[in-house]
Amino acid sequence: MAEKVFEERELILELFPGTSPELLPPGEVLYYRDSVGWVHIQEDPLHLILEPLDSTPSTAPVICEACLRHQRRANAQFFRFGVGENPRHYRYVVLCRDTESCTGSARPQRLREILLRGILP
Repeated sequence: MAEKVFEERELILELFPGTSPELLPPGEVLYYRDSVGWVHIQEDPLHLILEPLDSTPSTAPVICEACLRHQRRANAQFFRFGVGENPRHYRYVVLCRDTESCTGSARPQRLREILLRGILP
């Protein structure tokens, strides 16, 4: 019978369930856009859902916070996510519209940072 292999993150959470996500070693970070257009950043057990905002006409370039590339405004989109208990308190990020191509260039540590900003107060 094959022995079950546990990841380092799983062992830490099993032995110390109250461990802050900041102290956990990086795991696999999923970054994708769903069929409705919302962006998801997920690193088990954490999951952040970013709401897309309507685009405004502008010619100013922006920087994608996931891949850190300069983008024309037409190729980027603003997103927001709620922070804390106040339902009117949001944080805003700029991400590439083409999440699939951005995923290849996005640094896992950057995605994890965005995720933790949305989860931790």
